[in-house]
Amino acid sequence: MFKFFRRLRLKMLNENQIGKYLKYALGEILLVVVGILIALQINTWNQNRVNRKVHKEIISSLNKDFKSNKSAVHEHLKGVQLKIKSNKKLMTLIGASREELNQHNLDSLIHFSMGSADVAFADNTLNNLIQTDRLNLITNDTLSELLYQWGSLKAVHQKRADKLDNWVNEQYVPYLMTKISFKQVDGYGGHDWGGPSKVKPDYYGLFQEVSFENFLDNTLWYNQKLLDRAYEIDRLIQRIMEETEP
Repeated sequence: MFKFFRRLRLKMLNENQIGKYLKYALGEILLVVVGILIALQINTWNQNRVNRKVHKEIISSLNKDFKSNKSAVHEHLKGVQLKIKSNKKLMTLIGASREELNQHNLDSLIHFSMGSADVAFADNTLNNLIQTDRLNLITNDTLSELLYQWGSLKAVHQKRADKLDNWVNEQYVPYLMTKISFKQVDGYGGHDWGGPSKVKPDYYGLFQEVSFENFLDNTLWYNQKLLDRAYEIDRLIQRIMEETEP
């Protein structure tokens, strides 16, 4: 084929058919340009097809991750609500008589008032998109904005959780160290070293201290702030799940 066109060009040049040669050359150039454009269009079509397939897989993976996050935040909410309930119950017992205190399992209440604030979210898909610079493959602008909010709100929630943990470990626990039996408290956490203490501590004096009431109040404040952020996260997860539904 190429030999044929080459002979045709040489023939026109030899016969001094410059006009025909120029027309032929222009036609050949146009043919090449059209071929390139077609090839580019096919390549673009193929790339778009691949991108659509990848986008579908990304959306499916995000939906799976955030369904897992929905379950995780619900368990987290239950834990924070239990801590708030336990702290509130302890606060109602400030100033109580020995007889009234003896009607309650104080070790259990103290245990559930100081649980961990940690929650593990599934972010594998989103982290992978960020690390591989493929967030631009998400064509849903609403979803992109929600994922940006997710990163910001999750950081705020973690900051709240860290503040609560630091408060409990650095202030609350040292205050209680000489006033209660952590061995008895740990018995309600399923730890094999937990159980009744031989020294049989008396908690009556603790419940007569305004300092204990203040510690409970501040712990409640931290937990309430954490609960507020957790509810915000739950609502955001629901919106992301709706945007990633197949």
